[in-house]
Parts: sequence; structure tokens; C-alpha cells
Amino acid sequence: MQLNDTTAFNSIVPVDWLLFIFLLFMSFLYWNISKRIAFQLLYLTTLSIIVANIITLYFPFLYTDEALIPITASSVQAMMTFFAFFIPLARNRKEVGLFLLPPAVFSFLLLILTDIAVFTIVGGLLIGGFIIYSFYRTLDWIGGMPEPYLFIFSMVLPLFLAGIIFPNNEYMFYPGILLGSGIGVSLEIFKVRLQTENTTIPKRAIGLIIGFAGLAIFYGVDRILQPWLPLPELTKGIIIGLWITLFVPVVLIFFKLYERQGKSRVFF
Repeated sequence: MQLNDTTAFNSIVPVDWLLFIFLLFMSFLYWNISKRIAFQLLYLTTLSIIVANIITLYFPFLYTDEALIPITASSVQAMMTFFAFFIPLARNRKEVGLFLLPPAVFSFLLLILTDIAVFTIVGGLLIGGFIIYSFYRTLDWIGGMPEPYLFIFSMVLPLFLAGIIFPNNEYMFYPGILLGSGIGVSLEIFKVRLQTENTTIPKRAIGLIIGFAGLAIFYGVDRILQPWLPLPELTKGIIIGLWITLFVPVVLIFFKLYERQGKSRVFF
């Protein structure tokens, strides 16, 4: 694969639109099922895309005698990370196979429809799977971290990753999501405390309409921010992360569509 062809497969399924589909699902999960699982899935999927982008920026190719082969494909890596997250939650081998099927089909279609190398597909699958493996191996350590440290970590890591990516503005969107969602979840846990149970279906439907409408609007907000801010993609990511994890829960409680679980807490 030549240098100018490294993004050919992204013209079929751009990773930003793939992430938008994932965000719709993760938002539904966050507002209605489990905030903890939804945030973990959002954080890991976005982190995987960031890792793929960093590899693309600094270690893009495997140099061979015949061609330059990309090490990973961000779309494949994101698919693998998203669906591999559910593998430890599977109850039997059949469910494991169902979770592995979407990234396998997606990879097969890319091989048919584009000139992407098999090595690139395998690289994306392995890196995405390794990110999930590392997360579950360190889950006890992360869960035992004091809450103030988790809040600080949720801000430091995205800023560190943004510093590595800068000045490539097109990739700054993803650290912005990490930063916005990390801050939003921390504030929601302490101050908002949305209760996802005991809500009627009509109220849930109204909440989803509000949440999805805002998500669709903010996904294109960088075009409005472009003339005004030096880092519009980072700003857009922060807004989307805050919208999903903090602003929508506040709106749902304010309009009495959902209830609050307990009272607000202090940070320290």
C-alpha cells in the first residue's frame, strides 16, 4: 500500500462516523442501563482511536521490500475494542462468538472493498484486543483508586494525549471526548446522581430524543467554532463528552423525566 492510499478504506467507513454510531449506543446505555459500563466503553473505545492515531502519526508503516504497510487501521481497532469489551461479560462461547462476529465481518468487508493489507487488519485487531485485555487486568487497581485521584487522572491523561497529538488538529477531537466525559462523569457522580431505573418508557423516549438531538448538533459544532477558536476539534470533543455524561442527566432531572439517586456529595 502506498503512502497516498493509507486512508482509502476510511472513505468507506470514516472512523469519526463509526464513533458517532458508537456514541449513540453508549449514550443510550449511559442514560438508561448502566452509567459505569457505558463510561468504560466510551473511554476505552475513544482511547483506542487515539492510540491508533498516535501510531499513524509517529509509527505509520512497516517497511518491506515491496511496499509500506500501515501498522493499524483506526476503524478496525475501534470496532475490535468496542465489541471485545463485552467478551468478559459473555456467559458462554456462543456469546463470545457473537461479540467477535462484527469486527470479523467488518474486517472481511474492508479486505474485499479496499486494498488494505491483511497485516494492517491483524494489527488493528490485536491492538484493540490488547487495550481491552489491559483494562480488565488493571480493573481492580483502577477501582481501588481514591475518587479524587480518579478525577485528576481523568483530566491529566487526555491532556497528555492531546500534547502528543498536537498540532494535528483533526485528531484533537478524541482527547476532547476523554476530557469532557471524564470531568462530566466525576461531576455527575458527586452532584447530579441520575437514577436510570424507575422511569416510564414515554419519559425515556423523550429523554433519548433530547439527548440524541443534542449529540447530532454538537457533532457538527466545529464548523461554527472554526473561525473563533484555535482548537475547534478539541472543543467539540469536550462539549460532546460533557453533553453525554453531565448535561443530559441535568436536563433529564430538571424536567422531571428521571429521578435523582440520593443527595449531592462533595469532592474532597
